[in-house]
Amino acid sequence: MEAVATLITEWQSTRAELAELERAEHPDIVDRFGRTWTWKGRSDTYRHCGTACPVGMINDFGLPTQRALDNPNYELCDVCIDGRTRNVPDCKPEWNCSHTTH
Repeated sequence: MEAVATLITEWQSTRAELAELERAEHPDIVDRFGRTWTWKGRSDTYRHCGTACPVGMINDFGLPTQRALDNPNYELCDVCIDGRTRNVPDCKPEWNCSHTTH
């Protein structure tokens, strides 16, 4: 049993090192709005505020629409909100929401 535990520990360590190398090969990208897109871990897919797309499409994305701002399911950063008002209902404590209204 100890041999299996050792193999698992070695595999986890090796996988962590590989993940670090992969991450280093995919630096964060800052678009024209100042949003930071981070590598999602699959091919050339990057992610920002819940949106994921190939690296070649990042500059095609504008700021979220008002409809997206009003959707409480989106957790948006200050750059995406861009000083606009979010018309989302106040959360009730029992909802356990992670977003905040602005």
